[in-house]
Amino acid sequence: MRTRLDIVFLYLRENRSGFNALAGALESSGLEGVEVLLAEDENSLMETVRSSLEKGRRTVIGLSFFTCQSGRFAGLIARLRGRFSGKALILAGGPHPSGAPDEVLAMGADAVVKGEGEAVLTGLARDILDGKRPGSGIISGQAGQGLDAFPPFSLRWRMFGYIEITRGCPFLCSYCQTPRLFGARQRHRSLENIFSLAARMRAEGLRDIRFLSPDAFAYGSENGRAPVPEKLEALLKGTREAVGADGKIFFGTFPSEVRPEHVDRDTLSLTRRYAANKRLVIGAQSGSPRMLEAIKRGHTVEDVYRAVGLAAGAGFETDVDFIFGLPGETETDAELTLKVIADLTGMGARIHAHTFMPLPQTAFAGKVPAPLSARTEKALRTICSRGQAFGQWEKQRLISGG
Repeated sequence: MRTRLDIVFLYLRENRSGFNALAGALESSGLEGVEVLLAEDENSLMETVRSSLEKGRRTVIGLSFFTCQSGRFAGLIARLRGRFSGKALILAGGPHPSGAPDEVLAMGADAVVKGEGEAVLTGLARDILDGKRPGSGIISGQAGQGLDAFPPFSLRWRMFGYIEITRGCPFLCSYCQTPRLFGARQRHRSLENIFSLAARMRAEGLRDIRFLSPDAFAYGSENGRAPVPEKLEALLKGTREAVGADGKIFFGTFPSEVRPEHVDRDTLSLTRRYAANKRLVIGAQSGSPRMLEAIKRGHTVEDVYRAVGLAAGAGFETDVDFIFGLPGETETDAELTLKVIADLTGMGARIHAHTFMPLPQTAFAGKVPAPLSARTEKALRTICSRGQAFGQWEKQRLISGG
């Protein structure tokens, strides 16, 4: 009898995008005998794995998580190991396992995928179906693969979400994992592939198209440091044709924020013409010139003011990201950021507030968050109470100890 394989994903809201891509890779591989099963909480996960094993299936438990979730997942992995050790393969991947694979192995995972997982998971599934012993320990993902190689969603398992159009980031910000996970050279999905994916989603009755990118306005740029309006228009116009008159494109908003220096009249005009969103998400991170240089952001405070002003003039509302408690941040730096925030909210912007959390393999890995002063905390709570700011900054502060 041919081996049957169940791959059970813990399909939490925060972690679905990566699982959609993994399921798409499995579907596109043409492997027979593989089934993807989704569990939306721990109880469902335990029951699904138990049922799979009772049916005599080979079983892989797929987990993906961020650093802010690592405490929760450490407990979950221990419970999975206590119940299914030696019966099901516990496979972990995603941002935190990629950045701290030894730590996640110590939690009890059988194997950790470091980096991009599409080729790893399809190869592992093929080995299991062929009767081979699956790999264990740290498994390095294929670096630098072209995005056209795998679709970002699965028709077979009805796992739809964002269309990833770009991987990698050239800016190497000190706090950010993106270039460490995916490289400093941007890789763009081809226009033809994007249009085909959008048309397939439209054929399935899905009318809203959202793109995944570290910087939407850099799509098509060779170095990722300047927009190429011709490429952006080709992307947006072609996607609009693929989704039809009743389809909607969301661009420059979650989950594809934009850098402030890339907000200009061309990028705003194109977004206004083709996209449905009336809000842009702009990454500022600090209002202190000293801190922007320290974290290697590559833009100025003046770029942030200019972006918000231009966006407002073009009819867009804005959410602007700021991180408090960055390593080395002084009370003076925080005061400068609060001044910028007051100015931006006066211009109609809304603030997305974060507290710094050290992420593995970044330049700030292991750094201690700078303490937030009582004045900074009070100011943040005040603007949140007014509806001018939002975010998980208090929860992040508790997790990171800042």
